[in-house]
Amino acid sequence: MLVGEAVEGLRVAGQIDTSRLPSRERQFTFGLELARCHDLRREDAAVLVHLLDLEEIAPEDLARSALARSMILDLQKRVRPTFRRRVTDLTQRLQLV
Repeated sequence: MLVGEAVEGLRVAGQIDTSRLPSRERQFTFGLELARCHDLRREDAAVLVHLLDLEEIAPEDLARSALARSMILDLQKRVRPTFRRRVTDLTQRLQLV
């Protein structure tokens, strides 16, 4: 993902079982990077799913993460009406509006 290979990052990430990661921080970081790969590909539904998962893992970290906040605000601007309410709810819970 660091070199702009979101597809390869997603392929490799699909082979990793994050439940075996030793800490919530590592699970959060992995999930955030996974959300970012989907964000690079403009796969909004996948971005939203991962962000909601991250909110369950560590809501405080999600609210403090500049990358997460940026993705959420960008997602709010371009999301389809189908997901708009869920994104709006997330922005309100994280007090980004």
